[in-house]
Amino acid sequence: MNINRKYIIIFGILILLLVFIAVAISYYKEKGRQVLIPIPEEKLYLIWCYQDGVSYDCSDRTFFQPGEPVSISVNLEKEENFLYDPCFLCYYSDISGSNGKIGRRCLPDFITLPEGFRLEKGTTIPEDKKVFTLLKISVYPDDSFKESDESVILDLEGILKDFTGTLNN
Repeated sequence: MNINRKYIIIFGILILLLVFIAVAISYYKEKGRQVLIPIPEEKLYLIWCYQDGVSYDCSDRTFFQPGEPVSISVNLEKEENFLYDPCFLCYYSDISGSNGKIGRRCLPDFITLPEGFRLEKGTTIPEDKKVFTLLKISVYPDDSFKESDESVILDLEGILKDFTGTLNN
């Protein structure tokens, strides 16, 4: 009877180990699908659109579907026409992230210009604006954020395809 008990314990441990391995494999496969989009090397920015879980470069598009998932990657090293170094970097977007509308955000620390910037998968095109800001990146010399000191690095606009709502901008 002792021998049977040992085999049952070993068999139970092996089943738990197999379940753990299966969960880990599926977790890393899903995580692999959500890998950071690369910073473009030769261009200033790349826009990735997603359809049925497959991403494709849609950087040359200006028309987007309402609620369409997108990612944006910017190579800030390509931009040489900024006025301030070090600087405060701010970005604005009308698209929505996982926590709601992105809006305007500024990086909190006095920084030198980073090499790149990303809005990752999980961001979606707005449904309520015919013309919207995909991404606007600006730098300021200090934390006063005066409009007169603003140096715009990138300003990408998009247009809703087949917009049927009330125009509010």
